[in-house]
Amino acid sequence: MALWAVAAILIVSLVVLPISLQAHLVAGLTVVACMIIIKFFRAQGIWRQIALALGTAIVLRYVFWRTTSTIPPITEVANFIPGFLLYLAEMYSVMMLFLSLFVVSSPMPSRKPPQIDPHNLPTVDVFVPSYNEGADLLATTLAAAKAMTYPEDKLTVWLLDDGGTDEKCSSQNALAALQARERRAELQALCAALDVRYLTRARNLHAKAGNLNNGLEHSTGNLVAVFDADHAPARNFLTETVGYFTADKNLFLVQTPHFFINPDPLERNLGTFQTMPSENEMFYGVIQRGLDKWDASFFCGSAAVLRREALQETNGFSGVSITEDCETALELHSRGWKSAYVDKPLIAGLQPDSFASFIGQRSRWAQGMMQILRYKFPPFKRGLKLSQRLCYMSSSMFWLFPFSRFCFLVSPLCYLFFSLEIFTASGGEFFAYTFTYMMVNFMMQNYLYGRYRWPWISDLYEYVRRSIFCPPCCR
Repeated sequence: MALWAVAAILIVSLVVLPISLQAHLVAGLTVVACMIIIKFFRAQGIWRQIALALGTAIVLRYVFWRTTSTIPPITEVANFIPGFLLYLAEMYSVMMLFLSLFVVSSPMPSRKPPQIDPHNLPTVDVFVPSYNEGADLLATTLAAAKAMTYPEDKLTVWLLDDGGTDEKCSSQNALAALQARERRAELQALCAALDVRYLTRARNLHAKAGNLNNGLEHSTGNLVAVFDADHAPARNFLTETVGYFTADKNLFLVQTPHFFINPDPLERNLGTFQTMPSENEMFYGVIQRGLDKWDASFFCGSAAVLRREALQETNGFSGVSITEDCETALELHSRGWKSAYVDKPLIAGLQPDSFASFIGQRSRWAQGMMQILRYKFPPFKRGLKLSQRLCYMSSSMFWLFPFSRFCFLVSPLCYLFFSLEIFTASGGEFFAYTFTYMMVNFMMQNYLYGRYRWPWISDLYEYVRRSIFCPPCCR
């Protein structure tokens, strides 16, 4: 403890140490050079931590200078308001950098599946929730689920059809009601042919969470595997995941990555599917592994196995937010249950094929995480460990990025069109502090995410998404 206190005092002393602009510039460029050299030689362990610590010192020096020397006087209201908003946007970015540093500075290495006792296997119910997907797509997913390597008498596959509910079949819209009845009949025939159980319900309450909970009420398996309608599992999915539950009785979740075989609309139009990393790769390749280290990897709605006993504690899947997956994991983590992330692609999924469906999907994610932040507020959620609070803060507060991006876009216009001085600094000060901060920030992101994130391209991508995600984040 004393060592940590000494280290903290040393860091604070370095951050507030008064030095000339030239000295700070030289120090910043030296840190960047050291980080490049360490990265070039692929040094890991203590050298990686040293590089990140050096970068952190430069970032904190920038924060100290930015806070004490650059904000316009409060008496100059026209300058102060946009200047302070820009400052808040920058501090949000710094906070997210440090949260990322905590989460993914040393991610969990890939796990090896525990041995499975073939004579003591748990029973498994496989849920494939559906709303408006076609029979051809569902046939592929159901057949793949049915073909998984597992004893036939311990595996039950369910199609949970929310597109053929009683409510939809008796709709006042005659055409919609006819389509719902035809859908129900078609899917019932499909399930009979594949030896899969068909299940629907009376009303479409609580969306996907309600559909999954209806499946829980009609099934009895010890474990529940969930696959979206467009996520076909590999044959070895259960043999790679079930063993974790027999090895740890406190485990409620084993999540696997979502692996997609087609480009999203942006990747297709830009032609970057095979060359540029996607946000999906960054999340499942780095972030989930980082969360797993702190026992905070969460349910992503599909390609996962959950323990029924744990779900019964929360009366099934949570449905306060529209992201029932992350909310359910948050509730169970707060009750002391554990999770595990298996960094191995075990499904073949399809991404949205239209721009409208792609934006709708991302907008639901943004809105749902904002609902979790608003109604559950992970930093003060009772039962969570400090590390889990920080992890859930990072996952939920990320979706506030449209506001910071908006401030970064508008701030230069305040000076160009209205001659407002929202950043009080000389050219030399701006170059010495801001340039070194941006270079160090770039290097730290490269250390944290490596090939999974291209900083300038990813930032541009977030600027494009800013106008789309602002409305969902405000709800």
